[in-house]
Amino acid sequence: MKFARLAAGFAAALFIALAGGAKAQSVPASALQSAGEIHFAADFAAPPNQFIDAQGRMDGLNVDLCGEIAKRLNLRIRWTNLAFPGLVPGLQANRFDALCTAIFVNPQRLEIMNMVSYVQWGEGMMMRANDPQIARCTPTSGDAASYSACFDQLAGRAVAVASAGTTHQNLRAQNDRLKAAGKPEMTIRAFDTNGDAIQALVAGQAAAVYVNDPQGAFFINREPANQAAYRMAFVGFNPNRLAIATLKPNRALADSIKGALESMRADGSYGRIVAKWGVAAVPEFAIQP
Repeated sequence: MKFARLAAGFAAALFIALAGGAKAQSVPASALQSAGEIHFAADFAAPPNQFIDAQGRMDGLNVDLCGEIAKRLNLRIRWTNLAFPGLVPGLQANRFDALCTAIFVNPQRLEIMNMVSYVQWGEGMMMRANDPQIARCTPTSGDAASYSACFDQLAGRAVAVASAGTTHQNLRAQNDRLKAAGKPEMTIRAFDTNGDAIQALVAGQAAAVYVNDPQGAFFINREPANQAAYRMAFVGFNPNRLAIATLKPNRALADSIKGALESMRADGSYGRIVAKWGVAAVPEFAIQP
C-alpha cells in the first residue's frame, strides 16, 4: 500500500460493532459523550500504530489495542480519522472522548491531558540505502549528545517530517544546534502526516525522513523492494512513551482505560498485541501527570 495523503480535516466517523463483554470493566456514563460508546480519534496515516490497509480497512497496533479496550469497557467503539495537527484541538473542543494515536507524552500535553502510557519507542532517520553522504550511525539510546554526529550528516540537506509532533520539535532543535555551531541548517519540510513525509523521501523531495522508529521499520520491512531501497541511518533518539489521552477533567475515563489495559496484561492479550506490531511494552500503565 502506498502512503497516500489523507485529506486534511477528514473526520468521518466509523463504527465497529462490539463483540462480547465477558471481561468488562466499569466506566462512568458521565465520562462518555454518548451512552454505550467510546469515541476515539487517531491519524490513520501513522503505521504501524494505525493505518488504512490495501482493502480500505482500519488496521494497526491501536486498532487492535483500543478495540480490545472498548470490549473490556463493554462499549461500542467509534473512530474519527483526523490528521495529527487537528487531534489535540479536536479533543479540547470535545469532538471525541479520547485520543488513541501515535502521541508522545510531553510536558505541554500533560498540562491539558491525562496520558495513559501504553508502549514505548524512539525516533530515527530513514534514508535511501545508496546515499553516499549519510553513513550508518551507532549512537547510544538515551545519550542525546551521541546523536549529534548523526544529525550533522544532514546539514544543508532537506529532511521531511510530520508537522506538529515531537519529531518535528526535536528536528527543529537539532537545526538550532547546527546554527549555533556555525554549520548549515537542514531544510525541514513538514507535512501533515508521516505518510506524506515518507512519500517526500520516495519522490526525491528530501534526502531523509525523520520518523518514529517503528514507523520507519514498518515501511522498510513491508516489501522486499523497500528493504533494498531504504534503511534507517539511526534509531533510538529521544526514547519516550506513547499514551492514550483524555482531557484533564476526564480522569474517570483515563482510570477506566488503565483498568482495561491491566486486565489485558493479566490475561496475555496486551503482550500478544505489542509483539504482533513489533513495539516495546511498558512496565506499568502510568497515568501522567
